[in-house]
Amino acid sequence: MTTKSPSSVLSDAKRSSLNARLAMLRNAVSAERSRASCLRRWSEFVRERDGFRCVDCHSQERLSAHHICRKTFLGAAQFDTGNGITLCRTCHREAHAGFNGRPDMSLPVDAQGGEKLASMERLYSILLDDAIERGRMCEEYYFLSDEVLGFLKVLQGFDPKTYFPGSRLERAYLILAEPELQMRQAIAGANGFSFGDQPLLPGGVMIVFDDEKDRSQSSILQARWGRL
Repeated sequence: MTTKSPSSVLSDAKRSSLNARLAMLRNAVSAERSRASCLRRWSEFVRERDGFRCVDCHSQERLSAHHICRKTFLGAAQFDTGNGITLCRTCHREAHAGFNGRPDMSLPVDAQGGEKLASMERLYSILLDDAIERGRMCEEYYFLSDEVLGFLKVLQGFDPKTYFPGSRLERAYLILAEPELQMRQAIAGANGFSFGDQPLLPGGVMIVFDDEKDRSQSSILQARWGRL
């Protein structure tokens, strides 16, 4: 295992190679080639974009391109470059721990233990950090369709048209970092206040109760959410 960090500057040669990989992926999808062929092109692009090392632990051994949102759960995201992250065998196995079959969409999200929204949030977070630190942040390199982003919003209880700022990758992270809307409203209602139906987002208002005082005495704090 190695922890050597790749250069934060994308050279012209590397950019050209990465763009060629992206073009091959797009051509395969637009030509409606076999699913296996498109997935192979997608995997090749994701692994090269991520510097041929695990984005989580930086190992360079036994690498795979992992779908953050499972392709059996959301087929529309299976070729989106922003839905891919390079993981080593160990990290990939951890990501797929639990139920890994075709989900029953009539059940609540993650009722079968396969979606793991907290894990998806974490993977989008470290992929976003990696893109910024390595100078790879580009919508084409980390693309997520409006359909995919809308689906993630619905998972969290928001209207598909709810506004989230930032790049598409940043939006995916922010959507999943939000407390689920109905749960948030229930907790707020039980304590006599409301956040409305808009996302809190970084810099939003949080209400913090001091356990040592009467719960009716709440303090309103401005809080900036940071990625963990």
